[in-house]
Amino acid sequence: MKLLSKNALRTAFRYVEQYGRNLEKSILDKYLYNGDEKKVINELKRFQNTDGGFGYGLEPDFHLPHSSPMATTVAFQILHKLKIENEAIEIIKQGISYFERTYNDERRGWYSVSEEVNHYPHASWWNFNEGERMTIVDENWGNPTAEIVSYLYRYKDHVNSLDVNKLLDQSINYFLSKTKFTSQYEVYCFIKLYYTLPNNLKKKIKGKLTDAVGQILCKDVDKWDEFIAYPLRIIKNPKDEKFLINEGLLEKNLEYLIDYIEKYGRIEPRWKWDDCADDNRVTNWKLDDHLEGWEKAKNAWMGVLTSEVLMSLCDFKRIEI
Repeated sequence: MKLLSKNALRTAFRYVEQYGRNLEKSILDKYLYNGDEKKVINELKRFQNTDGGFGYGLEPDFHLPHSSPMATTVAFQILHKLKIENEAIEIIKQGISYFERTYNDERRGWYSVSEEVNHYPHASWWNFNEGERMTIVDENWGNPTAEIVSYLYRYKDHVNSLDVNKLLDQSINYFLSKTKFTSQYEVYCFIKLYYTLPNNLKKKIKGKLTDAVGQILCKDVDKWDEFIAYPLRIIKNPKDEKFLINEGLLEKNLEYLIDYIEKYGRIEPRWKWDDCADDNRVTNWKLDDHLEGWEKAKNAWMGVLTSEVLMSLCDFKRIEI
């Protein structure tokens, strides 16, 4: 069984320390070395606004300082991943209140970001289309709505104004009605929802979710250098549902990531901010206006992506002790 060497782990950790954000440094320290969760919480608070939501580039591909539903989901992901919800209960309460206030009745869900995003550095896919009144990300309703519903359901004791069960039924019905899945990110949102559900509802959507995973999963090892849905983006740790992903393919993916970090010492973003610039739905966006923001985002993403892979390798016990 291939393991990540201690030397490669140290190299990767140094990259995160040198180029990444303090947030990712504290997350890795907590996850790998049982560091202080208060450091994670304090770093996360730096991205939180007084309205309870999160901004300031917590999602590195848009640097909107104001709160957005999308950035706020990132904060909830971190708290849940590190199992420090109890220690951060005030952050969660404030975040839930923010989700309640930003619910859009007409959409019956949430838009990812507001039009103010256009005034700050951002990737082409986060450009707010004035005519459509949304970004191209929002064309897939489940991203971020299904994920937000998962948090409302998980922390329903702190929900005051929304009907969580109604939102849950609506999300499940939408998902079951789909036959084609083109957005890996929307599928990830429904995977997060799946893990919050009671067993009877898990059974209800498991077949469809397995089909969705099959549609987005990339089995071609030669394409794993691209930002696609390889197995470890779906199966984060050994206890996760496999959704019929072959164990041999999962093993290849683990070995691929180990080899990659051994060779390069880090995981860098496999995308560029202008990847969607030629899409006719993206208007009035030029890379030249966002070059400085992209350079900042690349370093932030290096910390995020490297941390995510190291945490998965830790969970699979694929790091030398």
